[in-house]
Amino acid sequence: MPFPFPRPRLAALFASLALACAAHAQSARPTLREAVDAAWSLSPQARALVSRQAELDARARAVGSFLAAAPTVSLAHKAGRGNASGAQETEAEISAPLWQPRLRSATASQVEADRAALSAQIAAAKLKLAAEARELATAAAVAEAQLELASRKVSEANAVAADTERRVKAGESARVDSLRAQSALSEAQSARAAAEGALARALANWRALTGMPQLASLDEAPGPEGAHPIVQAAEAQARAARSKLEVTEADRRDPMEIGLGVVRERPGGGAATENAVRLSLRVPLGGDIRNGARIAAARAELDTAEAELDAARRLAGAEREAAVAELDAARRSERLAADRERFAREAQELIAKSHRLGETDLPTRLRADAERFEAELARARASIEARRALSKLNQANGAMP
Repeated sequence: MPFPFPRPRLAALFASLALACAAHAQSARPTLREAVDAAWSLSPQARALVSRQAELDARARAVGSFLAAAPTVSLAHKAGRGNASGAQETEAEISAPLWQPRLRSATASQVEADRAALSAQIAAAKLKLAAEARELATAAAVAEAQLELASRKVSEANAVAADTERRVKAGESARVDSLRAQSALSEAQSARAAAEGALARALANWRALTGMPQLASLDEAPGPEGAHPIVQAAEAQARAARSKLEVTEADRRDPMEIGLGVVRERPGGGAATENAVRLSLRVPLGGDIRNGARIAAARAELDTAEAELDAARRLAGAEREAAVAELDAARRSERLAADRERFAREAQELIAKSHRLGETDLPTRLRADAERFEAELARARASIEARRALSKLNQANGAMP
């Protein structure tokens, strides 16, 4: 069966067009930062965290009020019976709870600490989402490189099979060489199909996270080493827990209540109606029964937050050290993979030329082709892994794309 074999000029034209299209697609790709912003807009966690802003605003308005809670109104009416028939008494009172000493300022501090903790949580959540976007973009880039090389391998195997078929018809090669060439072509086509499936899966995962149909570019510049958002979130959470403990210690009893009432009394028996104004003050008493468990729970929450802060600092330091080592190793691997690819390419070109001249058999040519393909794939992976290692170092430093 004949196989199409493109002429050199036509093949060069196709290659130039492919490179131009690839360059245009690369330039039109969104950045990782744009992808992270798109993923954040779709994240359920983002919506939940942003909704907490309304809660904090309501708490801030409550702290700004002169009263500790909403006032209450009470009404009472009594009517006499028997000997006291005709006597009546009506009471109306409005009472309002007042802030305890230090409780109002402690509550205001807690609201501000919770607001800072929320902002830090949002930054940490965005950084974690950036890690997912970086990993998915890397996986998709590897799948793209595999598909590109697999497609080129199919073209090369197709050309070898066509050349071998021509030689068999001319009586220059045995029929077994044609079968070997077609087997190599089928293997290359199978590898391309597998690469297409891997890329489809990577693209599906990418769209599920970001909602974007196109992959982001992996090009990242080294980010500065600064405060890590996850550590900052743990620090803010510890401050919020400390503020909560201060509020709990200041809130040792129910709020005092001041009341203003009017009493209208008619003794009966034709006596005149009497009116009076009443001022009341209610001071609840505190005790360990009310406060002991609450203070203990707040202290336990603070201890947990401080322990999590220590763990976050240790983890951030370890991740930064590991990322630096991984980047150094990835760059060395990239250089070695480039050398391997150069050696394999030069060897394959020599063997291919020798095969065209009839000096080398087909199995040797196929092995050289396979070695070159593996070397090119290894170099593409090493290049992507180097960019991935730089991205992971930025992630470990707490730098957004």
